[in-house]
Amino acid sequence: MTVVPLDPASPASHAVGIDFDQTLVAHDHGWQDGRIYGRPIPGAIESLHALNRVRSVFIMTARPRRFHPAVARWLNRYTGLETIVDEDPERAYWQGDCLLVTNKKLGAAVYIDDRAIRFTGDWVAALTDARRAIGLPPVPHRTARNPEAGLAHRFPDRC
Repeated sequence: MTVVPLDPASPASHAVGIDFDQTLVAHDHGWQDGRIYGRPIPGAIESLHALNRVRSVFIMTARPRRFHPAVARWLNRYTGLETIVDEDPERAYWQGDCLLVTNKKLGAAVYIDDRAIRFTGDWVAALTDARRAIGLPPVPHRTARNPEAGLAHRFPDRC
């Protein structure tokens, strides 16, 4: 694991990014039109507080922006921490005392996410893990350089 110590010259080292859905909040009944009905995943709130004591914390979500205020309210309700919604389209880093809700992958020392694959410099392993994660078999050696039928072939109307 790469260690990223706090460095005054590196704004990314000051923050930790945490995914919201299925990392902080449970979805026992699937997606409900954006409604946040789940309770915190066990240990999530205590861990968020522990990280917030040593670094700035931002919460990432793929939810449309119209849901961000609800995410902020949920976080405030369960953490008791001041939480704001990211309104800065140019923001690249977070160095605040409160939680920030954003749909951007800001610079961070580390990201906590239920769908991440750890990249270690080995693209063969990363591709194998990614294919497994999306329900595909490993890539045979002959197709690793020439994917069988790319998306452009199957979906010509997409760029």
